[in-house]
Amino acid sequence: MSDAPVDEPLTAPQPVPAAGAEPAPGPRGSVLLRAVEVMEALRAPDGDAWTHQQTHASLARYLLEETHEVLEVIDDPASHGPGALADELGDLLFQILFHARVGEEEEPAWDIDDVARSFVAKMERRNPHVFGEDREAALADPADVDAIIAQWHAVKAAEKQAAEKEAAASSADGGDAGSAPARGWFDGIPSRLPALQTAAKAVHRARSDGRLDELLAAADEAAAAPDAEDWGGDISRALLDLVVAAEARDDDPETALRTLLARTRTLTVGGAPSGTSVPQGADAPGAPS
Repeated sequence: MSDAPVDEPLTAPQPVPAAGAEPAPGPRGSVLLRAVEVMEALRAPDGDAWTHQQTHASLARYLLEETHEVLEVIDDPASHGPGALADELGDLLFQILFHARVGEEEEPAWDIDDVARSFVAKMERRNPHVFGEDREAALADPADVDAIIAQWHAVKAAEKQAAEKEAAASSADGGDAGSAPARGWFDGIPSRLPALQTAAKAVHRARSDGRLDELLAAADEAAAAPDAEDWGGDISRALLDLVVAAEARDDDPETALRTLLARTRTLTVGGAPSGTSVPQGADAPGAPS
């Protein structure tokens, strides 16, 4: 949490307007302050009992669910109302505010201002053509999207290199002077990321390194394992080839497949071919237990 002085601590008692009351008009973003107050009231000792019990771990499933609900509206906007995306993004915002509020109780503590501060600092660093002191020098052609992307990755790479040097120096101070292992193609990719997205990221990194053949050779070896038939080694290897083709065209295979499924769903009755029984209620796959 920042040590910057504030006029009033976030945890100070705040008046809670009646449910449904419209926040007072103000500059854009002012309602976000009200959202922080709402989260504070829910987590307060006299707030909501369910909210009190939640941790980062217990909230993880809801973060994933809300993210997928946002994607569902994006993929198939025609099946939702005009305000559906804003509503679903509001649910996702709740998860961000919730995790930030839980962070206030950790050691070291951090809060929603630290989240926003991290976002602002990152955007300003990686977009010098917008926020830099010499915007023209940062980018010759501000309309060159490829150059903007290259600049983003260059700044990101410099940040990682600086972090690795700092970590290496810290290890040396602690008596471990060994060099850090080389960054792998899968390093830093969230384990919960869908497989197609994971593959796309790894393929992009390998292609950028000029070592795509090495990645594919390793995949060939994995797909030829003695137990490959048990887990569909041949099918998964074929899927990887499709990912390689999609990445070469700058297409996201996860988004492409999701879009296809959404459009296929609209051509069927109730999400299933005509005449097919669709499970309802508690019998439906994925229904809450």
